[in-house]
Parts: sequence; C-alpha cells; structure tokens
Amino acid sequence: MKRLLQILGPIIILLVCIAVAVFLIKSAPEAERRVHKPVLPLVEVFTVEPVDYQIRVQSQGTVMPHTQSTLVSEVAGRVIEAAANFRNGGFFALDEVLVSIDPAEYQLALANIEAALAGVTARLAELATTADNLKKSELIEQQHLDLAERQFRRHRKLHKQGTVAQSALEQSEREYLLRQASLQSLQNSLQLIPAQRRVLQAELKLKQAQRDTAQLNLARTQVVAPYTGRVLEKRVDIGQSVTKGTVLATLYAVDSIEIRLPITDRKAQFLSLPEGQGSGTLSVILSSKIGEQRYQWKGRIVRTEGTIDPRTRQQFLIAQVDNTYSNRSDDRAALKIGQFVEAEIPGQILNGVFVLPRKALRAGDEVLVITADDRIERRQLKLIWGDKESVVVRGGLAAGDRISLTALSYAPDGAQVKVGSSAEPVGAP
Repeated sequence: MKRLLQILGPIIILLVCIAVAVFLIKSAPEAERRVHKPVLPLVEVFTVEPVDYQIRVQSQGTVMPHTQSTLVSEVAGRVIEAAANFRNGGFFALDEVLVSIDPAEYQLALANIEAALAGVTARLAELATTADNLKKSELIEQQHLDLAERQFRRHRKLHKQGTVAQSALEQSEREYLLRQASLQSLQNSLQLIPAQRRVLQAELKLKQAQRDTAQLNLARTQVVAPYTGRVLEKRVDIGQSVTKGTVLATLYAVDSIEIRLPITDRKAQFLSLPEGQGSGTLSVILSSKIGEQRYQWKGRIVRTEGTIDPRTRQQFLIAQVDNTYSNRSDDRAALKIGQFVEAEIPGQILNGVFVLPRKALRAGDEVLVITADDRIERRQLKLIWGDKESVVVRGGLAAGDRISLTALSYAPDGAQVKVGSSAEPVGAP
C-alpha cells in the first residue's frame, strides 16, 4: 500500500495542476484589439506669388592701383634731400619734389655750355660785321678800279698820240690790274661768308642742344611726383649714390583704384556689360569687413578684359572706385592696395517670376507642392537664377501654390501630410 502511494502521489499532483491551469486559461478575459492610426509627417509650407526680381551678381577681388609707376633716376649723383612723405605709405601731391640729387656737376656743365654758346654767338656777330665791311670795301674798290681803268685807257690813247711815255702807260696798267686783283679778292672773301655763317649756325644749334640737355639734366636732379599719390615702396634714402636708371621708389595714384572681378558666362548674360567705347558703365557696390565693422564703397564697372581664363572659363570685369580717400562710408576706413573686397553688381530685373528659398529645392531641381487636400505633388522646375539663399523660376508653378520647406526622406506623389506653420510669401529682395 505504501509502495502504491509513492507511485500514484506525483501523478495525482500533476493531474491536479493541469486541471487548474486549464481552468485558469479558459476563465481568463479576452484581450481587446486596438487599431493604430497612421502618423502623418508634419511639414512647413510657404505660398508663392509672382514678383519682379532684381538680379544681383556676387563676386570678389583684390584692390589694385589704377595707375602704378616705378620712379627711376634719370641722372647720376648723390641723394642730398628727400621729402618728409617719401616713406612707405606716404602721400604726395602732383609736382612735389620727392628726391633731390646733388646738382653741382650739372650746374658746372651748364655753365660751360653757356660759355661756349656765347663764344659761337660772338663769332656769328663778328662774321656779320666782317661781311658788312667787305661789302663796303667792295664798293670802294670798285670805284678805285673804275678810276684806274679810265686812267689806263686815257694813257693808252695819249701814248698812241706820243704825248705819254711808255713807262707811264705801264704804270697805269699795273695800277689797273692791281685794282682788279684787289676787287676779286674782296669778292672771293664775300663768297665765303655764307659758308662760314652756315658752319657757325650749325655749331650754334649744337651748342643750344647741349645747353638744353644740360638744363634738362639739371632739372632732373629734382625728382618730382608725376601725379597725386602714395608711396608703395621706397628704395633709396639721403646719402645714397644713384646712377641713371636706378629705381628710387614704386608709386601709385590715389585718384582711383581698380578691382578685378571674375564672373561666369552664365552670370554675365544677366549684366549689361560695357564692351566698347561709349557703351556706358555699370554700378557696383564693394564691401569689406575691417575689424568688427563692414564698410561699403560705390564704384562702377568700366570695362571687361578681352580674354577668358582658359582654366576657369571665367571672364573678368574691371571695377573702378574714384577718390578712394573721400568716397567711403566712414572716415576711418579706406580702400588699400591688396585689400580683399566683395562685390555686388545689379543686373537685369526678371518680371513675373517665382522666388523660392534654396532649402525648398530637392535633388534634380525638384520641389514638393502641397495640394489643397494636403497631399504631395512632386514637380521638377527649370531654374533661371540662383544664389546661396534663393532660386528663381518662371514656369512650373502658379500663384498660390504651397511649397514644402521640410526635408522629407520619403515623399511619393499623393502621400498625405499634415501642414504645420506657413511662411510668408517670398518677394523681391
């Protein structure tokens, strides 16, 4: 009996547990099924309206001198004086003496040439006096010759009559021949006067040219500024000996500066560029940040370069700013050579276009239009213009269309969305 209980006891307990478990399962309450509603993506939209858009082409460049010169010594000598502003960055005025070279040697050379010129002038005056005297002597000698000729003829006639001796006839003949020779000598001397005068006049011109050269060399000892400007780099100072051709300094004019601005062909088509004489100019706004302040200068596009860079396929516009030390928004700021500036050039006005924020544009120039029933409609647009902030299109949209600003990773046509906040319509800048 005891043995039987040991065998049946565990079986009975197992059966009781199974019966309780079945009862509990069957008596448990039935679970309620819940239907999950789909979560719609929330999007921010803005409404587009047609506007007139002013294109503004952005570029940048480095300030360059409009006029830059290398100041060179035209004479040799020792620098004895330099202007107070003859320093790097110093300002100077037109015709201001920047450097003085010792003029003593050139003053002596000029004095020698002037003395030689005075000698030639005196010889010309002496020759003129000689010519006058010879002409007077010729007249007198001609009269003497006439008298001698009459005397000789009279003696010859009387000799034939036997009233004059042979010796008297020969004496009158010798006198007549001597007067002829004397007159011929005077005439020969007069004929040489023009040639002598030409020689002296040629020598006079040579001495005058030498005097002018000496005066020019003396004047060149005073090196003057060719324009109002500023010293970019000084090369010499007082006490230094220079030769002809020695570089004294590099200068640039401050009446205006230039900036070389690169633009692409696509941007150039929206600008009225000056391509020839009389084609006008285009305004430009230049700006640069100095410290914590940003300054602006007004300029103009005066010309375009005649070639396109073969590496970048860009062309270059030349902007010019006049009176850079007065044409500025703040007296503490001025455009300096080598300064980097940003440029904004007003271009064409596009009428009746749509301006979209750039973040609304998806890959492939596509936007998501939210329909009236809050569904997605994908549209591909053809861009006219674009910059960092916005893009401009003409077709593919209509007034009142709502464009999604929210980036959706999955946006099939017809997908339902939930519209959140709405941005203001984008207008012309």
